[in-house]
Amino acid sequence: WVEVGITASVIVLGLMVALSLKPSLAVSMALIGLFALMHGHSHGTELPQAASPVAYGAGFLISTVLLHGIGLVIGGTSRWPLGRVGLRTAGAAIAAIGVMLLVSV
Repeated sequence: WVEVGITASVIVLGLMVALSLKPSLAVSMALIGLFALMHGHSHGTELPQAASPVAYGAGFLISTVLLHGIGLVIGGTSRWPLGRVGLRTAGAAIAAIGVMLLVSV
């Protein structure tokens, strides 16, 4: 069920961006927390036996920081009308990819 939950997170977050939804802080925290638990569980259970847990964790930490930084830069384009259209279009594409993943799971 973890894969289904991760796929659902892709669909839900993609739709939220596509529809420019702005839920309350409490709802946002609950959704992000739930989705983070599913993603973290998945990555934690995929730890290769031969890998160093410290190096594996450091790689995920660095990757997460970089992905969030990229997300902040892309999100900054919402200041401009064309940027808002691009973000909403990208959100719709992400949600559609999530639906395709859900069908294949």
